[in-house]
Amino acid sequence: MAAVNPSRCRALLALLLAGLLPAALLAASAPSDDSTDRIIVKWRNAPNPSRIAEAMVQQLGARVGSRMTAGRTIGGGMSVLRLDRSRSGAELQSVLASLRADPDVEAAEPDGRVKAHEYLPNDPGFAAGQWYLKGAQTAALRVTTAWDVSKGGPSPLDSVIVAVIDTGVRFDHPDLAGKLLPGFDFISAPPTSGDGDTWDTDASDNGDFLTAEDLASDFFKNGSCGGGPNHNQPTSSSWHGTRVSGIIAANTDNAVGIAGAGFNIRVLPARALGKCGGFDSDVLAAMYWAAGLTVPPALLFSTDLPVNTTPAQIINMSLGSSSACNSMYSTAVNDVTSHGVLIVASVGNDGKAVGSPANCPGVLGVAGVRHAGTKVGYSALGGRASIAAPAGNCVNVNPGEPCLYQLDTTTNDGPQGPGNNIYTDQFLRPNYGTSFASPQAAAVAGLMKAMNPALGPAAIIARIRSTARPFPSTSDTVPQPPVCQPPTLNLVQDYECICTTEVCGAGLLYAAGAVNEALRPAAVAQVVGAVSSRAVVTLDGSHSGVSTGRSAFYQWSVVSTSGGADTPVIQNPTQAMATVTSPATGSAVLRLTVTDNTGATDTADVTLTIVGQGGSSGSTSPPPTTDINGEGGGAVSWPLLLLLSTATTFTLRRRFTVSKAQAWTPFRR
Repeated sequence: MAAVNPSRCRALLALLLAGLLPAALLAASAPSDDSTDRIIVKWRNAPNPSRIAEAMVQQLGARVGSRMTAGRTIGGGMSVLRLDRSRSGAELQSVLASLRADPDVEAAEPDGRVKAHEYLPNDPGFAAGQWYLKGAQTAALRVTTAWDVSKGGPSPLDSVIVAVIDTGVRFDHPDLAGKLLPGFDFISAPPTSGDGDTWDTDASDNGDFLTAEDLASDFFKNGSCGGGPNHNQPTSSSWHGTRVSGIIAANTDNAVGIAGAGFNIRVLPARALGKCGGFDSDVLAAMYWAAGLTVPPALLFSTDLPVNTTPAQIINMSLGSSSACNSMYSTAVNDVTSHGVLIVASVGNDGKAVGSPANCPGVLGVAGVRHAGTKVGYSALGGRASIAAPAGNCVNVNPGEPCLYQLDTTTNDGPQGPGNNIYTDQFLRPNYGTSFASPQAAAVAGLMKAMNPALGPAAIIARIRSTARPFPSTSDTVPQPPVCQPPTLNLVQDYECICTTEVCGAGLLYAAGAVNEALRPAAVAQVVGAVSSRAVVTLDGSHSGVSTGRSAFYQWSVVSTSGGADTPVIQNPTQAMATVTSPATGSAVLRLTVTDNTGATDTADVTLTIVGQGGSSGSTSPPPTTDINGEGGGAVSWPLLLLLSTATTFTLRRRFTVSKAQAWTPFRR
């Protein structure tokens, strides 16, 4: 047998390992104890390197003075040998030296362990308190491992964009410097805006405080907007949008403040909430604009909406009401997700059923859990929850004790207008609520999108859910809390309970697992044009994609036929774009398989159904949205939506507060 080129063997080994485990995710690391009974041997001139005989291994062991048995063959002339016992230190090195000196062995190395990297940023707040990003607590995201694969883009100047529809943002916060796009102010009612005007180009948060004078005005006096048990007391500014933005996009690894879960991800602020919350019409307009969809000129306002030149790939909505998903929001969600933009929303803070828009089909609704993985008391729950993430909870509740598991983020200390840009903390300004679980999921989705831009909203939701970690069946509290029950009209579960997949989503958000799953190809199959008997139609897989830096390979195939259809023949089946002659009758299911150069795959099916026989044309797979339970409202057209929304802005004014049933508000507590 000819001598093997060592450099070629190293290349083959690299390709092999890349096929087994993503190279960006794994790296060899020396274990604390080098003891092992496993040795990888690269054979020299092996007669049959794919099948190493036991006798050959025994003879080798006899020559080197160590009993061993044959293990699995790997490829590239390599196989694993098992020693009779573990060796370490000098004894292990002696065995390796003897093996390397044997004429039948080209190389020998310990069969060491590899583990996921863990990127640890130098932000002081990360080391001190951002437990929810790490891995020690059950509910934590484990995002440090995900950062080894994706940081949301190579730099903040070239990254995924997450729109935050909220109260606006403090652009002057130093830990958000360079991470904020200009955005837009969608608040249409001057009393709510706090800046005295309607829509404008300044998305700055100038405070959503309410004074006694505000509460006495006709605009607010009957709206249950204030604080206190009767919702009639003055309130301080929440700086809610700044807090949500910091969870996603605080500058990371800059030795200042805290770390954002999205690392390099940027935020597009869309200001739609002000004093006492906001209006449906403003939120809906912000959704369309943030996604980069055309919004007609304003009908009632002097400021026309500029074209959004930096549309978002993901929209975070840490706001909502306890109502069902109505036709307005159903329309907007369908339009936005069909455009390829994922909507992430918090489920609510009332312990009842998931609120709108998180309960709209196609939205990634995020429930809140405690550090221990149980439902935090205030979180809403139900079948419309997609995933669960840390929402913050206080364990120590006596005076002077810290709120141990609050969520650190950026904020401002101004009780009314802006003051000093600071951070939330365990003592004076604890931060918790499902509002802050949602942006964690939005950030993870952004990390995924950066790795594989072809992932659509449905695919991102499916992969986040499929990689979720299971809910724990016990808690750290005594006595053990009850199991969460499906919400009903009369059941308010504003207490800790054991989550199940029936009411809290698929499991605990797992950043590392979701980002690793994003490395897999995304197959999207479409049939172009109407399907009729014996017509030549185009199969379009061009919207499929693979993760950054990988190559895509396509394969179209016929899965099945029905209704008397003959098996169609696909032309150019190994290309992204193929053609097929539809059957004369019946239907046929076709499959697109996308494979990358590591061997990872994804599939999408389409169905050809002949027009006039119960179908209309070819289907598209995957669909633009992900419906969890099959619920949802009807739809209206965007022009009608605009007319209805703007016409009712002032005539059907709604009141907004955390406890009001039909209300829009930032979900917080």
